[in-house]
Amino acid sequence: MNRYARDKRPDVKPVEKVELSERHARWRFAAAVFLLAFGVAALIYAFLHFLSGDPGWREIEASATKENCGGEFAFLYDLGASGLSARTENRALTKLYSEASEQAYRIFNSDLEFDGVANVRYLNSHPNEETEVDEALYRAFSLLEEHGNRGLYLGPLYAIYDDMFYCNDDSEAAYYDPRQNEDVRAEFAQIVSYANDPQSVDLQLLGENRVFLKVSDEYLKFAEADGLDRFIDFFWMKNAFITDYLAETMIANGYTRGTISSFDGFVRALDGSGAEYSFNLYDWREQGPYMAAVMHYRNARSIVCLRNYKMNDLDIQHYYEFADGERRTSYVDTADGLCKSSLDNLVSYSQEKGCAEVLLSMIPVYITDEFREEEVNDLVADGIYSVWFRDGELCANDSGIELGPET
Repeated sequence: MNRYARDKRPDVKPVEKVELSERHARWRFAAAVFLLAFGVAALIYAFLHFLSGDPGWREIEASATKENCGGEFAFLYDLGASGLSARTENRALTKLYSEASEQAYRIFNSDLEFDGVANVRYLNSHPNEETEVDEALYRAFSLLEEHGNRGLYLGPLYAIYDDMFYCNDDSEAAYYDPRQNEDVRAEFAQIVSYANDPQSVDLQLLGENRVFLKVSDEYLKFAEADGLDRFIDFFWMKNAFITDYLAETMIANGYTRGTISSFDGFVRALDGSGAEYSFNLYDWREQGPYMAAVMHYRNARSIVCLRNYKMNDLDIQHYYEFADGERRTSYVDTADGLCKSSLDNLVSYSQEKGCAEVLLSMIPVYITDEFREEEVNDLVADGIYSVWFRDGELCANDSGIELGPET
């Protein structure tokens, strides 16, 4: 499996704080056992449901016949709600979703090249050449430029972090950790100086989906001597753009009664029909992450959840935790190349903007040493609202959102 697969103030509403109940904690283990048994029964039901072609909520899976990014996403859809046959709608959605997942996998890939596809890997292998890229990739580059975000140019650092995340023990991980290894810290400083200098590296947008990855002779020589194989990489931000791509593909084809979510915290609810959805809110305690509350909402929405701890098996791509509890994440500050997080969790959402735009607005608030409430409240001016935890209290700056304790 390749690494990709494993791989800006109006009248701000006051912050609301919701007291969370500690009841029922002792019942969770018993509930987990029950849910496991229930899950087996649900799988049997889902299989029979599939055979019958009955309408209702189903997961649409990308075909496994070609490499795609479907394994990192869950696409849930209310089949038959549009009036079409559930079976017919399922076939059409599966085909469309498979094609979109395959295309997204190809164009955002920074590890593999594909015939006829000028993707991220191709651009890294062809610096100082004018290249035409896919429209979705061009839009992604444009959005980063609009937000003044140069995280794209930290590609060499991401490769080092990636090596650290896959380490099997602390001594091995420390070898790649700039906070513990002076040689790595010095290398990071040099790469950061190049990454933040448009004269050293800059992806120029020429219009009509044409780009030019300008890399200076000095940086090229440094890269060759240091064994670097990339100048740009979306890395941990990639799935925000892919979530938008998949969602917009579905919407453009008239499929709006579903949700698309990635394992690493990017969600698009496509539905404008008024159906109710919920989003589980987690917090971190000494024992680890726990489900603390639920956010209920209606209609289409983009949600981004940033967290500095693992929650699932795929999270090995973006996190490493040392035996003493110290955690390293892929949330890298462009100023110094060090990973940072101002909170354990920050959830932001918007009804008008996509996941990538919400994410790029969150980054200055989250990837920093100190959380400043006024900065997250400033995002309300752009229609981006947030939910976060401070010392166990659930805080929100959207008076219209419905929040409740986990039950």
